[in-house]
Amino acid sequence: MTRLIFICIFSLALSSYCYGQNFKAGLIAGISTSQVSGDQLGGFNKLGIKFGASVNHFINSASRGQLALYYIDKGSNDINSDFRIDLSYIETSWCIQKTSKGFIYEGGLLFGVLVDGKTFDIYGYEDDQKNDFHKFDIGAKLAAGVKLKPQLSMFWELSNSIPFFPIQDHPGGTTYGLNKGKYNSILSFSFRYLFSE
Repeated sequence: MTRLIFICIFSLALSSYCYGQNFKAGLIAGISTSQVSGDQLGGFNKLGIKFGASVNHFINSASRGQLALYYIDKGSNDINSDFRIDLSYIETSWCIQKTSKGFIYEGGLLFGVLVDGKTFDIYGYEDDQKNDFHKFDIGAKLAAGVKLKPQLSMFWELSNSIPFFPIQDHPGGTTYGLNKGKYNSILSFSFRYLFSE
């Protein structure tokens, strides 16, 4: 699986050279803090990593489209016990970026494929009966960033699973209106580097 991840990231990095000057490749590296809505816990207490690659298509001087592929940790963590949910995804995002007054604003959709998902009880033991996570995570995101250098930017990002696509059903399949189950919520901080601007 690790080999597949690096092949995908390497392919994205090379793709900018195949499509001409309107496409620019880049790298993404940062940290994620997350929670799982519906697990009876609050707070973005699960710390993880986020890294991958992107391809940017320049629409005009203030707008661009971006396709990104990256690995990201998600889940939940109880600071008062050993209970936690560990989730790892390979995720792709499709976004539109707009530059205005020195800031870069971004919005788009996410599609994640679960690599590994485990639940641990309050004593830190794996609970196999609660590892029935759905294979996919479909979400949306909003982000804002600033340029630190012509090729280097810093971004803050908020993303959430779309209500119709929970990552896990409630026990017994119970639903409450749009609340169909458990959902990922992520705050992430990352650096993005474009190979050329």
